[in-house]
Amino acid sequence: MFSDLSLPFLSSGLLLLIAGAIACAPRFQLRSPRRIALGFLGLALLLFLAAFLKIQSQDEKIYLDPLLPWLETDTVDGLPLVVFTLVAIISVCLAPRRDVRGSSLSGILLLVTGTTLVYTSAHWVTLNLGWWLTCVPFVTGMFGPSEDRKHTSIALVASALMLTIATALLHASQVASLSTISRGSLVFFLLAVVMRKGLFPLHSWTLRAFESGPLLPKSLLFNSHLGAMLVARAESSHLPDFAHQVLYGLSLLALVTALITSLRGLTEKKPRRLMGLVCISQASFILSGLLASNSAGIMGGMLHWMVVALASTGLIAVVRILEVRVIDVADPTAHLGLAVRAPRLATFFLLSGLALVGLPGTLGYCAEDLLFHGVQDHHPVMGVFLLIATALNAINLMRLYSVLFLGVLPKNVIEIPDALPRERWPLTLVVMILIAGGLFPSLPISLRNKAVKTFHLSAPDSSHHE
Repeated sequence: MFSDLSLPFLSSGLLLLIAGAIACAPRFQLRSPRRIALGFLGLALLLFLAAFLKIQSQDEKIYLDPLLPWLETDTVDGLPLVVFTLVAIISVCLAPRRDVRGSSLSGILLLVTGTTLVYTSAHWVTLNLGWWLTCVPFVTGMFGPSEDRKHTSIALVASALMLTIATALLHASQVASLSTISRGSLVFFLLAVVMRKGLFPLHSWTLRAFESGPLLPKSLLFNSHLGAMLVARAESSHLPDFAHQVLYGLSLLALVTALITSLRGLTEKKPRRLMGLVCISQASFILSGLLASNSAGIMGGMLHWMVVALASTGLIAVVRILEVRVIDVADPTAHLGLAVRAPRLATFFLLSGLALVGLPGTLGYCAEDLLFHGVQDHHPVMGVFLLIATALNAINLMRLYSVLFLGVLPKNVIEIPDALPRERWPLTLVVMILIAGGLFPSLPISLRNKAVKTFHLSAPDSSHHE
């Protein structure tokens, strides 16, 4: 039986990712580095999917890698790991040729390797190693020169340093049994989450990252959601009372971030910045759901995690594809009317954007419905922020769609190709997953039920997904 097999799925997947990063290095000058990268990522995806299915097919909640025991996956991180690897494959497929030159593909594979280490770590040392590894491609400039490289590198390194300090203090508190040190470790732990997640008032580096430089690698960095993963692990473990009080404050900060960034989007005109504000706002919903302390909110946060990863990847990819083909997309002075030349790209953009803000019939609607009910029970007043932020984000996305695709086509845009087959099929997959999840929500909910049960709920509630 498959459930009885004990194969090193995680370690084999990591080795494949590392081998892919080495194979795609510029020194080897391969003719088809994109295909090589997709091959390694595809094999890693199959292995991670096998580990997740192994957990789903048996009563155990944790799969421990038999080759490297400091690697494990459980009901909480198993599905996000599979989704993130799939998003990496989609991003590599959709990346324009100029974005996969040089060391870019090696950088993407290193970023996926580091994220995988964080997701599958069974020890704090492994988690820190993966966190630092995700900084390497940006600090070393593997994606080429960009205006935001310095600010992005500082933010990533500072976040990794905060996590390292928190880990050191945590081990010291276990040895010395001093509550003051454990409280100190929690402070640095939260700083690592806030900085990496890009919560207010430290969200400016994330917005700057969207504004300039390589867009699809930044999308992968954004959709790794390592801050949310740390919070999920903390919520599913036994914490003292003061820690839960601090995490309650973190959930309020996430709600404030969602509202402030959605309001800022109303005055923004540049497509990259506007899209960045919408993505930051919607991603903040994930933390508010995971910290809701009731099953409806947690389930909504976990489903929204998948929605943000897939829908934002579709949005960002379409904008990047248009940037390469039409120079005016970077800073349009009027409506571009690109739907005339690229109707498929317009459709993919619209469906991804509407799913992100909860269009009925998509997985985003199911996720946000659960989120609203869960957060409303946890924050009777602050839960209203989610409704306002979602409405504002929908307005911002329609503004962006209008600028890019509606209006009269500029005279200088004579002919541009619509979605190529390499772009069409990955974008179709994204839209199909989002729509199928909305039409048949019982499947994604069943995949997350075990994970919700690992969280420590503050009180019983009438969950909407049961």
